[in-house]
Amino acid sequence: MMQDYQQELGAIRQLLKKNPNGMSVTDISRALKKNKNTIGRYLDILLISGQVDMRTYGMAKVYTLSQRVPLSAMLSYSKELIMVLDNEFRIIDINTNFLALLHLSREEAVGKNISFLQSPEVDVHELLESVSKERKEAETTVTFLVKGKGERIFHQKCIPTVFDDGGKGITLILEDVTERILAEREIRESEERFRMMAENIRDGLIILENGKTMYANHRIAEITGYSFKELWAMNTLSIIPQECRDEVTWRIRDIESHPETPSDLKMWVIRKDGEKRFVYVRINAVRHGTILYNFVIFTDITELKNQEAKVCESEQRFRMMAENIQDGLIIVENDKVVYTNHRINKISGYSDKEMMTMGLHGTIVVEDVSGGMADAGLIPLSEKTKIEEIVKSVQPDSGVPGEFRIWIRRKDGIPRFIHGKVTAARRGSVTSTYITIADITDFAERENALRQRIDALQDLLR
Repeated sequence: MMQDYQQELGAIRQLLKKNPNGMSVTDISRALKKNKNTIGRYLDILLISGQVDMRTYGMAKVYTLSQRVPLSAMLSYSKELIMVLDNEFRIIDINTNFLALLHLSREEAVGKNISFLQSPEVDVHELLESVSKERKEAETTVTFLVKGKGERIFHQKCIPTVFDDGGKGITLILEDVTERILAEREIRESEERFRMMAENIRDGLIILENGKTMYANHRIAEITGYSFKELWAMNTLSIIPQECRDEVTWRIRDIESHPETPSDLKMWVIRKDGEKRFVYVRINAVRHGTILYNFVIFTDITELKNQEAKVCESEQRFRMMAENIQDGLIIVENDKVVYTNHRINKISGYSDKEMMTMGLHGTIVVEDVSGGMADAGLIPLSEKTKIEEIVKSVQPDSGVPGEFRIWIRRKDGIPRFIHGKVTAARRGSVTSTYITIADITDFAERENALRQRIDALQDLLR
């Protein structure tokens, strides 16, 4: 009886093979001269076992021979890892690639329930968890930890399978995606590190690809006061003050005409709340294939700009004061003349540039009153040493000045008698020495004339 049953199934398969476009139950019944109900039952067996396929056309059912690849061929030639399980999760077959991963022989795997599968080199618990009756049709990713080699990552498909005898099971197909997943993971980690860096720097950052904005960090919104959506919708020049737009427009056009040349510009911007901020913008470009990346970095330097303005204002006040006092002023920093006012130029006859070039001792030529005029351009050693000792003795920020009175020779050779005071201040590693000089030549001459009259009176009284 079993032999007749197999013969009838074989006859149906042969008939369908000769008619690849398909046949209905009536066609097969008529060709084999069998009852339609009997043929229907045979076709159900072939359909359940996967040996035939059925298509429906209205009320009619058309059967064709199933185009299947033999399981043995798939196991032998596939690059994937394949394991066939029956309905009780016993291993029916397994290919060489799967056995190589598990470090098992065929005898150690075939016929065993997958729950009891133990590999000496590979942790397979994730595979066991993924293969369950509730998830056996799912696609998922499973990871094996291989001793000494780390992770092996696979994309897993669980395909419902029907065997020739009508029994059901599943076929596991694992595709090795380790390199792709690790590369994607590295890219994600790199992007995360970049995003973390970009969102935590104090500068605003915009990245453009071929002129299109692809990324902007939160600092841009903080600097301008506008949201990302508002910034992309508005004209960029609308945040530039009207008086600066022509210059900024010219600079932007110059940058656009040389997109791969590093550029920078400083400009004022108006925040959404109306506050003006001064920003320093740097633009760099990198070409990768057909894509030109522009990196635009915004630094809010408003506080620095305000400090510079305060320093400039302070310097202007200092210069105004220094240029309007009656005494000459020389400022020396680390033995170098860095400033002289207009009054010292009149007293010495030397210009600012000459004094800064020659230095203090090369400019003020000391005269010895009792010994007569010193040679032009030379300072008597005794006087030079005395002044140097006075300068060195003055302690920075002490409030106690050093003083000296000496004769000097102007650039034009005219002698002048001066009274000098020396003070000092220290800022960090820089020591500044301030020398104020008063021209007391008239006083010295009157004092000398008075002495001469006193001497003359004394001679008369003798």
